[in-house]
Formats: sequence, C-alpha cells, structure tokens
Amino acid sequence: MQMRSVTTLLVLLFSMCGAQTQSTQTEVQTESQSTGAAAAAVTTTLDVSAELRELRDMVVELRVLLTVTQNELQNTKAEIKDLKMENAAQKTELAVLKERLVVSETKVEALDKVNSAQDTELAVLKTRLAASETEVVNLRKETAAHETKLAATKTEVENRKMENTAQEAELTAVKTRLATTETDVVNLEKKVTDQPKVAFSAGLTDSGYIESGNTQLNLVFTEIITNAGQAYSRTTGFFTAPVRGVYYFRFTVLDVLTSRQMMIKMFKNGQQIMFISEYDTDGQHTFLSSGVTLQLEVGDAVNLRLPAHHRLYGNHNNYSIFSGFLLFVL
Repeated sequence: MQMRSVTTLLVLLFSMCGAQTQSTQTEVQTESQSTGAAAAAVTTTLDVSAELRELRDMVVELRVLLTVTQNELQNTKAEIKDLKMENAAQKTELAVLKERLVVSETKVEALDKVNSAQDTELAVLKTRLAASETEVVNLRKETAAHETKLAATKTEVENRKMENTAQEAELTAVKTRLATTETDVVNLEKKVTDQPKVAFSAGLTDSGYIESGNTQLNLVFTEIITNAGQAYSRTTGFFTAPVRGVYYFRFTVLDVLTSRQMMIKMFKNGQQIMFISEYDTDGQHTFLSSGVTLQLEVGDAVNLRLPAHHRLYGNHNNYSIFSGFLLFVL
C-alpha cells in the first residue's frame, strides 16, 4: 500500500514537470515572436531554470525515496512469502487440528459414555460406601465392645493365672500333705494291722434271775457273743488287758422293779471305777446302761459286781450285756 502511494506521487510529479516544461516552451516561443516582450522572456527563463533545479532536487529525493521504497517492497514481498508459507503451515496445522478435533470429539463422546457408566457405578459405589461406612461404624462399636470384653477377659485371665499360681502352690502343699498323709495312713494301717485286735461282748445268763445275797457278787457274763483277742474270760468274768492302751467298756442290765432298786458297779484291779443305780415301782422291765473309757496297762483287769441284796435278769435274748474293745495302743 505504501509502495503504491509513492509510485502515484512520482507519476504526478513527472506529469507536473512535463506540463510545466511544455508551458514554458510555448511562452518562450510566444515571447520570442513578440518583439515587445524580450525582457519578460529572460525573466521567465530564469524562473523556469530555478523551478527545474527544484524539480531535479525533488527527483533526486524521489529516487532515493524510490530506492528505499523498493527495498521495503522487497522486504514486504519476502514477508508476504513468509506469511504465505506460514499460512500454508497454519492450514496444514489447522487440518491436523481438525483431524485431532474429530478424534478428540470421538474420544469425548466415548468418555461421555464412560463417564455416564462411571456416574452410575459411582452412585452404586456411594451407596455401597454408605453401607460400608455404616457397617464400619457398627464393626467399630462391636470391636470396642470386644476390646472391652477382651480387656475384661485378659484381667480375668490374669486373675485366673494368679489363682492358678496360688492353686498350684496350694496343690503342691496339698500333694505334700497328701503324700505325708498317705505315708501316715500306710503306717497307721500297718500299725492297725500289727496291733492286737481286742473286742468282746457277752450276755449275763440264759437261766433267769441272778441274785447277790448278803455280799456283793462278781458278775460272770457266760454267753459269749464276740471275744476277739480272747481277753475276756467267761469263767472268771474278768477282762484282762493284753496290751497297753485305751479301752472302752459298756454294759446294759435288766431287772423287773416293783418298789425296789437296781444297782451295778465296775472295778479296775479291784478298785471301784463306777457305781450306778435305778429305782422304779411300775413292775415292768427297767434297763440300766452306762459306759466308760479306761487307760489300761498290760495285765490290768476290769469286771462288774452286783451289790448285796440285788438282782439282775438275763435270758437267751441277752437283755444284760457286758462289752469292751481296744481303742488304740499307747
């Protein structure tokens, strides 16, 4: 555009110069022909020369300007060529971009479908997540309860361990005591096995009443029921201790009392140990019983006596019985 303006300006200037020169030549010719205008022709010629010089200067300037303008025109053409190449490249790039846009749009459509499916799946997952979170909360509560229960269980286990430790110690002590006791039992069993077996029971008589008369009477229980160890004599009525130990003696006697008294005495080596009596008036059977524990040495004798003027009754039913046995050996 700038180049066209400069060219137009130059054409106008050259036209003006040509027109001015033609006009000047016409005037000169006219003035030459005119005899009365010689001085005016000279003046006009001088003015034309000055204008020509000015025009030449203008032409020089215009030539310089033209050169500059041509250079600019070449630069502009080069720029235009570059712009065309750039435009071609841009068109190529635009085609590529269009193709990429089509591919992108296709991908976008596919992604929209995928996103739609993902939205559906996401909704399902959110629902499942909510359910899972609820389940997690419940599981946490349950876990907390289990942890509390576990802590209690651990405490109980520790307590049980302590109890078990105490029980083990106690069990060890019990086992020790049991072993000692078993040893003692064995020794006792051996001692019991080895010690004498002494026990007797004997009935008074099977013939009815026995009376003492004017003096006390040594009672002889002749009906032997038991006599282990043969320490009781059915002949003398005496029990003689075969070993040193503690013995238990008991008797039961019977009489029919009608306003009378029943009496009996126990002796150890001739020394009275016990005296017991009973009075009744009903005329019925009356029993008199008692027992005593005695420590006896080997050979000590125990017997029963009936005081004077008293009686006892006995028959095959063994109403009146004298008994004794060894409790333990000393």
